Amino acid sequence: MAFPHTPPPLQQPRPARPRPAQADPSRMPPWGWLELVVLSQTLFSALLFVPGISKARTAIRVAAYLVAPLAWFYVARRNRTPAGSDSFPARPWLIFSAVWLMLEVMHPNSHTLKSAAAQAALYIAILSPALWAPAALASRKQVGRLLAILFVCNALSTVVGIGQVFRPATFNPPDMPALKNIYGGKNLMYETDDGRVIMRPSGLTDTPGSASLAGVTAALVGLCWALRPIGFVKRMLCLGAAFLGIAVIYFTHVRMALVMLAFCLVALIGLFILQRNWRQAALLTTGGVLAFVGAFLWALRSVGSSVAERFGTLVTSDPGTLYRTNRLSFLQHAFNTLAWDSPLGAGMGWWGMTHAYFGNSSIHTDVWVEVMWQAWIQDGGIPLLIGYVGAVAIALYDSTRIALTSPDREIAYWGAVIVALNLSVLVSCFSSVLFLSPSGVQFWLLAAVLHAADYRARQSARAAMMAARASVAVP
Repeated sequence: MAFPHTPPPLQQPRPARPRPAQADPSRMPPWGWLELVVLSQTLFSALLFVPGISKARTAIRVAAYLVAPLAWFYVARRNRTPAGSDSFPARPWLIFSAVWLMLEVMHPNSHTLKSAAAQAALYIAILSPALWAPAALASRKQVGRLLAILFVCNALSTVVGIGQVFRPATFNPPDMPALKNIYGGKNLMYETDDGRVIMRPSGLTDTPGSASLAGVTAALVGLCWALRPIGFVKRMLCLGAAFLGIAVIYFTHVRMALVMLAFCLVALIGLFILQRNWRQAALLTTGGVLAFVGAFLWALRSVGSSVAERFGTLVTSDPGTLYRTNRLSFLQHAFNTLAWDSPLGAGMGWWGMTHAYFGNSSIHTDVWVEVMWQAWIQDGGIPLLIGYVGAVAIALYDSTRIALTSPDREIAYWGAVIVALNLSVLVSCFSSVLFLSPSGVQFWLLAAVLHAADYRARQSARAAMMAARASVAVP
């Protein structure tokens, strides 16, 4: 007798694996490499205030620039490519510049292989945030936090700079190599009306006059934070830091820093007007004028007529004549002589920090670089000039586009601030070499992060629009 076929028991469906929890876009992510890199640029300089640490100055200065490529290594190890990681438009230009710099190490006229390699490594370390920072961005909200960290760090440097004017014995760093120059450091000091000799404030660095750069950032970002919806106490602290930032520029006697700040404030006001943020534009104009005038009067009262004499030349002298007597000769040498004599570069490792630390002291050098244009042509010739300047121009255009068209109002606001900050670095190319300093790291990190944040904001806006259309289409 055949038994009927017994069907197999029904298999219970396996429970679906829970999907990994998505980060809540409304919550701020924990600190990561972006925040640490911004913080490290001030932290390493501040280490030079530790008594007895001057012997490790070279290691500290080098470590400050190694943080960015170290972050690059760790971000690359995660093997994650979030949206917008590879779309930064300046990226191809920077990759070309980096490859060309590595080829330039083998230039037959390089000072030494060691110093040339160090110079190329410095360039690449500084531009590296443009290649890894978008992948390190966890949330669009980090853009505001990065600017908050930048503001606090520069505000602290500004406060230390003010302390160096009134209590130099307490606030000056224990050792300042710049004072050991052929002038005995006298060219870095000035005399007040009451007979005091003041060294130009260095802030949280050991370089006289460097507090002016911190002052520019503290003033610009402080005024912008004061326009945000924050508490009254925080608003007053931001305004106070902005006031001190402008004051420390007067105390340093660095005229170019004041010109940079004024130019960037005008540009930022213009961006606010184009954004139709009339109230912010009016408040920034009023606050900026009051801070400029008030800080000047305080500096004039504190150190006397030297401030008026120094900065009065910006008004009484022809700007062209003033520039010709200070930096124009370096610019002319770069384009009229160096670019024609050495269109593929004149050799690397002949000047600056890398020459001092890694060069051969027995090989004489008379190369002196004061402006960034000269540095680009000296180190990489016309190809590096085109590649790097092209990257800078594209990055600034991209940031401006974001400031004017981003669907996220907060990103658009901070985009305008980043444009103004980065313009200050571009303007400095006519007077210094800020793209080979922490300011260069700041430029590329902020521009790249802003692009990634806007890219993701546009993706979210597009997804929301498509979802809305789909819901309307359903009967």
